[in-house]
Amino acid sequence: MQDLRFFDTTARPDRDTTPRSRRYYVWTVGCQMNISDSERLEAALQAVGYSPASRPEQASFIVLNSCSVRASAEERIIGKLGELVRVKREQPDTRVVLWGCMVGPENRSAFERKLPMVDHFVSPSAVDDVVALAPNSIYTRDEPALPVRDLAHLPVSVYVPIQYGCNMSCSYCVIPSRRGHERSRPLAEISDEVHRIVARGAREITLLGQIVDSWGHDLPGHPQLADLIAAIHETPGLLRLRFLTSHPAWMSDDLIATIARLPRCMPEVNLPVQSGSDRVLKLMRRGYTVARYHDLIARIRAAIPHISLTTDIIVGHPGETAEDFAQTLALCEEIGFDKIHIAAFSARPGTLAGEQEQKASLGVPEEIKQERRIAMEQLHERIATHRNAALLGQTLEVLVESESRGKWRGRSPGNKLVFFAHPDDWTGQIAQVTIT
Repeated sequence: MQDLRFFDTTARPDRDTTPRSRRYYVWTVGCQMNISDSERLEAALQAVGYSPASRPEQASFIVLNSCSVRASAEERIIGKLGELVRVKREQPDTRVVLWGCMVGPENRSAFERKLPMVDHFVSPSAVDDVVALAPNSIYTRDEPALPVRDLAHLPVSVYVPIQYGCNMSCSYCVIPSRRGHERSRPLAEISDEVHRIVARGAREITLLGQIVDSWGHDLPGHPQLADLIAAIHETPGLLRLRFLTSHPAWMSDDLIATIARLPRCMPEVNLPVQSGSDRVLKLMRRGYTVARYHDLIARIRAAIPHISLTTDIIVGHPGETAEDFAQTLALCEEIGFDKIHIAAFSARPGTLAGEQEQKASLGVPEEIKQERRIAMEQLHERIATHRNAALLGQTLEVLVESESRGKWRGRSPGNKLVFFAHPDDWTGQIAQVTIT
């Protein structure tokens, strides 16, 4: 699911007079699903009378929402926990929760020994369980927590999870063991949430799933993602609709046709390929070949000529040779992705690739991983420069999200970030912007 991100709770003015005993602090590492989980947690905490704090020492309840996709994400969390030792020492009544994908049944006992500053460990997405741990919590769980606050702080673009968990068995990924098997939310429940969010001011919805295309296969009647998109497309006030992350083995012609047919469905697809080598794809247990991926890209571009295509690449997977990597470079150059999310392989405990990394015959030395990462980044920069140059002189419809450094900040239909200056307030509106 794209890039790792790091977020503090949105800062609030220090003039907030809410006592520390009723204030919380949330710090989030990870993908869009983690961001959505944290938004829901904040909404639930605010529903029971808590207010956000801009610094951890201002709060009695601290939650770190963690990620375990790469070792670097875990290192950031451990570093943040180290900062909280002083807070706990000076304010012993502070309650600290480690939440998210770092927490698994196999490591909970070890964490309890190694992380004494943490009071509670909670599995990912369990918003109710986290809220119940807040001091003096009176959370009833009767009303589902929406990722919205008061209207003044409602973002223009909101993530809506439609599915939790993953049934795939990719060699490198720890997510299935952390988030469990796929569980699709019912269509009516998702539609109701989207209507309520849009009614309160959101203008763009991004539907989230680990394998978002597989939504509905476990529901009665087996609805498909195309059915869900069609059902919520006409929501009054909704301007744009996106979804991620897709899987090449699950994307259907019906879904492609739906994107092409419905005007509010943005022409953008995130389709992780991970490698351009059939041999490595087999080692990764991805379930498709390079030829099948190329065929899928051709079908998408035939139906949606101006589609924006993004992908994920892992370099240095155990067993990857120089020739395998050369094939990955060639695939990326041939397809010409608008954006490539690049990561050097990071061994995750309990995964097949994590075990393979320990074998001298398969493990790729760290310096070679970094060389390949840099080479891929250089290729990506060259491709992106070429594709962005093609936009010069074009007028794009930009959904404005916020103001940044004296300019309005928004995104094009293809999810390109655009800045422009204008004296009027364009927040939540679509502006016609000529790219210069």
